[in-house]
Amino acid sequence: MDTARGAAQAERSANQVACLRFLADADEARTVGAISEGTGLSRPTVHAVLDDLLETGLVEAGSPATAGPGRPARAFRFARETGLVAGVDLGPRGARAIICDLSGRRLGYAELAPERKADLSLIPRALEAAADSTDPGRAGRLIELGRLRAVGVGLPGVVEADGRLRASLAMPDLVGLPVAELLAKELEQPIVVDNDIKLAALAEQRGGAGRGYSDVVYLQIGHRLSVSIVLNGVIRQGRHRLAGELGAQRGMRWTRNAQRGQLVWSVRPTSAEVLSAAAAGDADAQAEVEDFCAQIAGRIATVLLVVDPEVVVVRGGALQDSGALLRPLTAAVEQELVFPERPPFVASALGREAVVLGAVGNAFDRCSSGIYGVHDYPSPWAHITHELERTTQ
Repeated sequence: MDTARGAAQAERSANQVACLRFLADADEARTVGAISEGTGLSRPTVHAVLDDLLETGLVEAGSPATAGPGRPARAFRFARETGLVAGVDLGPRGARAIICDLSGRRLGYAELAPERKADLSLIPRALEAAADSTDPGRAGRLIELGRLRAVGVGLPGVVEADGRLRASLAMPDLVGLPVAELLAKELEQPIVVDNDIKLAALAEQRGGAGRGYSDVVYLQIGHRLSVSIVLNGVIRQGRHRLAGELGAQRGMRWTRNAQRGQLVWSVRPTSAEVLSAAAAGDADAQAEVEDFCAQIAGRIATVLLVVDPEVVVVRGGALQDSGALLRPLTAAVEQELVFPERPPFVASALGREAVVLGAVGNAFDRCSSGIYGVHDYPSPWAHITHELERTTQ
């Protein structure tokens, strides 16, 4: 009896997911007939599913946008605006926040610099700024944060499974704090916290340059050099959540001029500026990039031989300057490898938004049942990454 009941519940959940996904992808209300045709479910089954979804508030009844003569058929729409999910990327230089509706469509976005020093108080302030970002000319607010159902957060450092920041060179003042617990009390919503680079890798794999691949290595070259890995579509955390933390090896330096993990350049102040100069033909910048790639190639080759990924996604500077990094990096890594088989190196598609997109997507992934009240409803990654910023800094 329990087995039969479980099978019936699983079938019911699957039917709910099918109908809700169909309506979520539609831009207008759809009739029972259209839903039945689109999902392959019988009309009686669709009626039963819609009754359940109406009770949850995820679906609203109305009239179709186009109707012929006579009494219009009853139609249904996904009430995507009834709930919100947010993501925040917090770092020493400020915070980015994004707010999405239940279909993953972006409603608000903001970037906020700290008044003095970045800390956890910047997270609710960034959310407030994102909520106000679409309604600058009105006293009221289009986005009500009271509709939030989950918030994802990305932090630089080693983040425990319970959301505690265990180690961070970038934000040492937050080390030891139960970040998820503190934010959950303040925001009164479920909070999921993870390492920023791991979230960027997840976003690139789900909806960026790594889309369509299961195994992705993500390499970010900015103020620091960071690596993260996605295997079988899942962030590789490791037993102690240290996977990818190559800089944690005692005495390890990515390059000769690295200082406590910080990359130091000679021809320009930052990696983005060096790559921009190299792309513009500056010989000194090109030489420094080539030397940099030669120095890091051995470490990258080691990662590739351990993981054997399908693709390596590289973020470093603006998208239009990516060739100035990818060409010498690919060549330098090839020199380290014996076997001819190697993954392609491709430029990041999500750029500086990768972490915040990964944060909101991670919230959808890990809080799906609470967000929708429907079992196994898939996260809307296609919509989350649709309005991405193609020009990176």
